[in-house]
Amino acid sequence: MAPNSAPDTAELLEELATELSPEAVASPDPGGDTVAGVRPSLRARVDSPDAVAAALAICQRLNAVVAPRGGGSHLGLGQPPERVDLLLDLSGLNAVIEYRPADLTLALAAGARLTDIQNLLAGEGQMLALDPASEPSATVGGMVAANLSGPRRAGSGTARDLVIGLEVAGVNGLVTRSGGMVVKNVTGYDLPKAHIGAFGTLGVITRVNLKIMPRPSIERTLVMPLADPAAGGVAIGAVIDSPLVSSGFDLVQRALTPDINVGDGGPWLLAIRVAGTAGGVAAQLAMATAAVAPHADEDGVTLDGEAQDRFWSDADGLARPPADDAGQTTCRVSALSSQTASLLESAAEIGEDLGLRTVASARALNGVVRVRASRTDATGGLTEFVQRLRAAAERLGGALVIEYAPAEVKRAAGAWGVSADAPDVQAMEALRSAFDPGRIINRGRFVVI
Repeated sequence: MAPNSAPDTAELLEELATELSPEAVASPDPGGDTVAGVRPSLRARVDSPDAVAAALAICQRLNAVVAPRGGGSHLGLGQPPERVDLLLDLSGLNAVIEYRPADLTLALAAGARLTDIQNLLAGEGQMLALDPASEPSATVGGMVAANLSGPRRAGSGTARDLVIGLEVAGVNGLVTRSGGMVVKNVTGYDLPKAHIGAFGTLGVITRVNLKIMPRPSIERTLVMPLADPAAGGVAIGAVIDSPLVSSGFDLVQRALTPDINVGDGGPWLLAIRVAGTAGGVAAQLAMATAAVAPHADEDGVTLDGEAQDRFWSDADGLARPPADDAGQTTCRVSALSSQTASLLESAAEIGEDLGLRTVASARALNGVVRVRASRTDATGGLTEFVQRLRAAAERLGGALVIEYAPAEVKRAAGAWGVSADAPDVQAMEALRSAFDPGRIINRGRFVVI
């Protein structure tokens, strides 16, 4: 068989049905079983780590390209795959394996749904500090594989800070574990870090061990209106220079949060969430107000309860897959937090020049900007928008990734925007070759194909 030739579907079906069960393997659903618009040849549902490893070994032997799927809510991320021979459905791996409330640790099968886990932890007054914008179907394994995070990144970090152990099924048919169930684990190589954000290209995550935290007794959000990103940049700098500790710190366009009444001030909102005791929260909010007020259009408002939850859900809306990406593209730009205002201004200027509508938000402490550009007519311009904004980001020492866009835009501009001969890409190539020499997992989707 030629290295890149597709396998015989009948042979793949027969081997998978023999190893798993005839009922576990089926034709894909024409309506929903697609990966970035690419329809797989087969779908297999697995319910154990050993079954995942066995399926991967068969695919490795037959050169069948595999796309793992948990809840499927972020399958549009990455470059469109060259083909998908098998959609590997991990939703059956949905158990809570071990929960130690007193130790603040939790072990989950990769297909466990994030919303279910947060509900479980809430019953013990605890939570998982990873809060990516997602659909109810989103799973823990997918979140870790794509290294997704949300507003709480400002205070709690990303998956790299909260994952303490992983179990991974490899193309060699083996299941391996690294890390453990203790918060401080200093033995051996830190292999979990290699798998976080690797899109499953080093193996399919089947179990995740996580640090959890107590749910704050009190949490409030200060929302201040601002005239433009430049005012936001100055206000962000003032807050960073203060001793304030936040659990959310975003600069968002008001258009993203239409249900929140913040007066008639400017079109931008700076949101700062703080948590703790009643006295501590009041003191932190007063500190935040003093830092931002000189740069604000008018007095802000303080949110709590359902209004607060709704605000943060809406404010992080650009991280969700759009209902229809046919006429729009969502870019994630990363740079120094001091460059946030410049990136937001560049995005608006480029969009206006190309006749595109833009809406944006920024994770202010982390320098992560999301911009969604939409066509106002049939003249296009999305590919040029990406290219020009990427060039602007690179001039500031940053980088741009296309998260969601029509396939032709991703293929023309490149979802990842990296050079194949860059040293870090070469290092990832070597790692990929060691873990998946046939490149059967998510071939074509990641930085390293």
